[in-house]
Amino acid sequence: MFRRFALLGFMLLLAVAVRPASGDERLQAIMRTKLSNTQSLLKAIVTTDYKEIDRAADALRSINEMEIVSWQTSPKREYTRQAMLFMTAVDDLRDASKRHDIEGVGAAYSTLVTTCVHCHAFVRDARSVSLRLPPSPST
Repeated sequence: MFRRFALLGFMLLLAVAVRPASGDERLQAIMRTKLSNTQSLLKAIVTTDYKEIDRAADALRSINEMEIVSWQTSPKREYTRQAMLFMTAVDDLRDASKRHDIEGVGAAYSTLVTTCVHCHAFVRDARSVSLRLPPSPST
């Protein structure tokens, strides 16, 4: 658990040094890639393809890390919490896959999808997540 929080802290520090992302288009591209990998993951789970489960889980972890690094301002606490829950679900999925525990993989996948649903509901309700910089007060 400490390792996850340390990783998040490190990535948030990196976000300060990262060049600004190209706005909401970048966020939409990240979300489309997450969706595509999540769909591939479901196919791998249904066909019990552990190699593909591992590949898709690794891709989702990398995409989530890239998303965190792309944050331009400190996100609201709930958004950070959802990002961490997503990463935890991916880690649980990978651990179950290594054990060839398809029931555990399925449970972790369910948790992963639930984090997506909750995060998207939060974003819709809060309308607070964007990779665009806020307008300057002088405009």
